[in-house]
Amino acid sequence: MSRTPRPHRAVRRALVAVSAAATALTIGAACSAQPSTAGGVQSQGGVAQSLTGKDVYTMSCARCHAADLMGKKDAPKLDAVRMNSLGEQPLRMLIQYGKGRMPAFGNLSPERVDLLVEYLRNPG
Repeated sequence: MSRTPRPHRAVRRALVAVSAAATALTIGAACSAQPSTAGGVQSQGGVAQSLTGKDVYTMSCARCHAADLMGKKDAPKLDAVRMNSLGEQPLRMLIQYGKGRMPAFGNLSPERVDLLVEYLRNPG
């Protein structure tokens, strides 16, 4: 007596695979999600507002490194000593391309990267 594959098992496997892929895409999008605005300006209620480096940090970094820059679980604290020990270009590359567990934030405009780098070097 030979067993033939049951169609519902194949369908179940396909649904699990699709669900896993959708979850991975959702998580990836959430990690790099931020308002799509140009430069250091964000429109809110039809009024343009200038962003600060702290605003960029809050939108892009705080969920992992904490609002106070003290880090969480796998994300290190981002104190001035650590930030200043990195050269200007390595810090920019780290932000834009990521490294290890840190995702890339290549969707940040050069102006926002400038604001963020300045804030990370001088958070006070």
